[in-house]
Amino acid sequence: MQRSYHFALAERTRLARAERERLAAIAPVRSLADGQFVQHQGDPGDTFWVVCEGHVLAGRHAEDGRFTAFAVLGPGDMFGELAFFAGVPRQADAIASGPARLIAIGRPLLRRLMAEDIGWAELLLRSLSRQLAVTLDIIDAERRLPAADRLVRLLAAMAADAPDRSTVRATQQQLADLLGVSRVTLGAALRELTARGLVEPGYGHIRVAASLSPGSGALYS
Repeated sequence: MQRSYHFALAERTRLARAERERLAAIAPVRSLADGQFVQHQGDPGDTFWVVCEGHVLAGRHAEDGRFTAFAVLGPGDMFGELAFFAGVPRQADAIASGPARLIAIGRPLLRRLMAEDIGWAELLLRSLSRQLAVTLDIIDAERRLPAADRLVRLLAAMAADAPDRSTVRATQQQLADLLGVSRVTLGAALRELTARGLVEPGYGHIRVAASLSPGSGALYS
């Protein structure tokens, strides 16, 4: 059975559009096609990545070919920092989910960015700390909750990270990958949440109720 440790629930630190445009002005932008690998597990961790446009699916492929999804990363998201700063090989695969444009940040570029703005150091430390702080709680919650409640937690976290704090831009397949369940199980959970008035599915997006938040009683109602 496919599993997911839900790194997507970690509170991510995103770069604003102006920051991404500034990066694109001083660093090469790599364009990828749908399904193209950004990195493979075991690759050298000599850079980390910023998503400029599109989406990237991060996770791991098992020996039998099964894929464990960790996160769907969107514009402004960074990934690969753990391997970069720890000096270890990549811990996950990363694959473009649709057309995507990314920027690789190596040590020379990072030193330039930090010299010009010390806020980069705070940004990276905050991003890493948040990821590490929530991981154990996320793993524990995943083991105990049924699919519908796990989906509520995922949608609440993703909505909180959205610009309007209410619309999750993800396909049902992406959500199924993140939960580590089949499309059938995801569909059943989504229908349950729709019947409870917690979500309103649309094409390529899901609008969540205002009452839906990581600390809301609606998570378990």
